[in-house]
Amino acid sequence: MILHPVETGSRNNHWSLVTIRIALAVFVRSPAAYEALKSFNILQLPSRITLQAYTGAFLHEAGVAVESIGKQVEAYRILQQSCEAEHKPRPKNVGVLIFDEIKVVSSLMWNSRSHRIIGLAMTVEAQASLHDVFQLFDGDHRVKQTNYILQFLWRDLTSSYGIVGPFYTSEETMTAKFICSCVLESIRLFHVHDIKTLILVCDGAAPNLAALKATHDCYGMYGTCNGPDPYAVKPWFVNPCDPLSFVYWLICPSHQLKNMINALFSSQERGSREFTSADGTKFGWKAILDLYSRECQRRDKGCARMVPKLKEAHVLRDAWTKLNVLPAKIMQQELVLSELYQYINQDPVPEDAASVKLTLEYLEACNKLFEKGFLSHKKVCDLSSEVLQSISSGFSYFVKWHKVLLREGTLEAQDRRFLSWQTFDLLRVCTYSFQAFVKKFPRRISRTLIFISPLRLSGSAVETLFSQFKHTAGGKLSSTNYSTARAAHLVKHTVTYHHSSVKYRDVPLHLSNCTLDYNKFDTEI
Repeated sequence: MILHPVETGSRNNHWSLVTIRIALAVFVRSPAAYEALKSFNILQLPSRITLQAYTGAFLHEAGVAVESIGKQVEAYRILQQSCEAEHKPRPKNVGVLIFDEIKVVSSLMWNSRSHRIIGLAMTVEAQASLHDVFQLFDGDHRVKQTNYILQFLWRDLTSSYGIVGPFYTSEETMTAKFICSCVLESIRLFHVHDIKTLILVCDGAAPNLAALKATHDCYGMYGTCNGPDPYAVKPWFVNPCDPLSFVYWLICPSHQLKNMINALFSSQERGSREFTSADGTKFGWKAILDLYSRECQRRDKGCARMVPKLKEAHVLRDAWTKLNVLPAKIMQQELVLSELYQYINQDPVPEDAASVKLTLEYLEACNKLFEKGFLSHKKVCDLSSEVLQSISSGFSYFVKWHKVLLREGTLEAQDRRFLSWQTFDLLRVCTYSFQAFVKKFPRRISRTLIFISPLRLSGSAVETLFSQFKHTAGGKLSSTNYSTARAAHLVKHTVTYHHSSVKYRDVPLHLSNCTLDYNKFDTEI
């Protein structure tokens, strides 16, 4: 077997990941034996420095890793001192904690820093075939299987700095109790380093929603439902490490947008929903199917399409399309809205104009909630901002629709005429939590003007990291290459601050500081 780089003869060539994995398997077993094998010059092998770069880049064991977090916090402190020395606004130690789970699809989880297996998803007997690489476990020692990983990421709200937080492994499906304990422990871990958490961002999975409710008192987040606003919820709780502040739950807007479009898709013929208006008119996905049919007719006639980005896969959706954000964003953007508006206002008026109009109103409400709201590029400074007004207007559409159905009789949780109870609950959490956070978050911190960029408050940051890990791992992230892929990404993707020697990872920020000069940052590969 010949181990070789991708190419030879160039200074910028990288070793193939297969070669790195094989070399690591020998190196972690015996560094001295690896050096001896390399000195024979029989095989082309990576140097010790190359392998150490893979095994020592912010990797830590599952659970709370105080040492790893401490090193990243030290770099954060140096960044703060550098900003003060250059008379720039100092980052204020406040941020958002994002978490997401990932399914382990392979056999082993190998920690490249501690040089041991930290999770196992197969029996000891099956592992015996790897005896030449890893030592066998003691037969009396039960090894915890790893089927899921819960990853955390803390992002500063007043700078572009981010900290890859702890990750926790589980042998069973994530439960609310497990998620809640990991969240509170991660908040405490960052608080020990004087790093405050103001927002928790996650997707709308059922265990996450159950964990959200578990962090409230006996009245729950529905404690104000009997007040003047029966739809109001309180998705926040007192910070256990700082009783004078709150921690706000926020459902990832990208995930919620997918939920809303998937709900509309389920209203097609033989679907799980049957959306109905106040006068009994049914509407739903059929308007989108007809839209795509008209687009195909324009194409066949040689005319310009009104929605050029719309594809057949976006209309005849499968399980993979439902998980992508892009098809969902297209459905509530101006091109689709313009095509539907033109269709219902043509002369003569189509027979299905009433049904298509209701679908158009649904998508317009989604447009106000997401395109002009949570996913907007505009900044939010106070409650009178255009973004918050757009969110309130979009949410009021679903509230009015819900009230109309209530007046007709009891609206059960599984009623096919409206959104599912979980989708509507998540929408309420997004709306009221973001409004409360904007109201409580000060516009100025130590005379520094701060504004909120809602587009940054998204759980896509963790998914972006995972996708980069997958790319580094050859397209498939498994428990075996999780740590190696993570190291490769964190080593190759760093950011250098030009006026100091500080290096830190490039993690997108949530809140932008009006006076920071981001031209001072550059990517170093």
